[in-house]
Amino acid sequence: MDMEALQPGQEFTVKEIRDKDNPVLRKLQAMGLKEGRRAKLLLSNGRVFLLRLNNSRLILDRDLAKFIEVA
Repeated sequence: MDMEALQPGQEFTVKEIRDKDNPVLRKLQAMGLKEGRRAKLLLSNGRVFLLRLNNSRLILDRDLAKFIEVA
């Protein structure tokens, strides 16, 4: 399932991150957004996604979010 299908407040598990050679996605993985990790969607306005991951918050734009498959 893509991140666009999630509703704000919904928790999810990162199932797969495609394009692992993308330097921005590698930086997100270094920040903790890895396969198998649980996170929560706090806000989605169609252009950006605000995620809570552990005690951190991450903002992803739609272009980056399309590389992340969630369950």
